[in-house]
Amino acid sequence: MAISIYYSAKRKESLTDVERDLIKKLISEYSVQQEIEKFNNTGEGYNWTEFDVYDLKDSSNPDIIFEGSTQLPDNMDNAIWEGVQHWTALLSQIRCTILNAEWYVAVEDHVLKWDEEYLEYDLSPPSAE
Repeated sequence: MAISIYYSAKRKESLTDVERDLIKKLISEYSVQQEIEKFNNTGEGYNWTEFDVYDLKDSSNPDIIFEGSTQLPDNMDNAIWEGVQHWTALLSQIRCTILNAEWYVAVEDHVLKWDEEYLEYDLSPPSAE
């Protein structure tokens, strides 16, 4: 059973060219293409998939300016956790690039909380109340 991380940002204003360029640069910096190739060639490492951003040309919601989902690696102990940490680090940087947007980031149906102080997603376990 594949587990994915889902993400979207909504706002009335479209992405600017500067935001688009910064996002492309960040996605490139966080690319796992070398790890994918290594796994495909040798079977070693995690079964990563690349970070996926949807083409929004045909979106039914014009306010969604950034959206995608990425399957998390799941072939070894801690693979999912490593994937969550990796992709939320990227999403934190993208969120800091796309200002004044309403964000949604979730692993399956578990919505991740944003830590405004540290400007990152809070990955600590939920508190038992």
